[in-house]
Amino acid sequence: MTAFMPVTLRFCDNKTMLVGSIAQAATALRRQWPDKTATAYLDAARLVRLAIDGSCRQRVAFEAFTKAAGQQGLLVTKPRSRAHEWLDAAAGP
Repeated sequence: MTAFMPVTLRFCDNKTMLVGSIAQAATALRRQWPDKTATAYLDAARLVRLAIDGSCRQRVAFEAFTKAAGQQGLLVTKPRSRAHEWLDAAAGP
């Protein structure tokens, strides 16, 4: 089981990876990214390292990671399932 809702990334080499934990995020950060000098990437790498060391909340680090991946166009979007639509409808007014 993953610690977070997993996200799928497609890297520059066209390989994909499912990421749902800080350890997996650290591995993903070592893969091919379009710009490893981008501020969001550097922030995510720093926060993931701090989360592994225990001096940063994992949620904060994972959110920074997904933000960096989104900014660089690595997030693979999937259509919402019928179950998600049903749950949204049930939770709505």
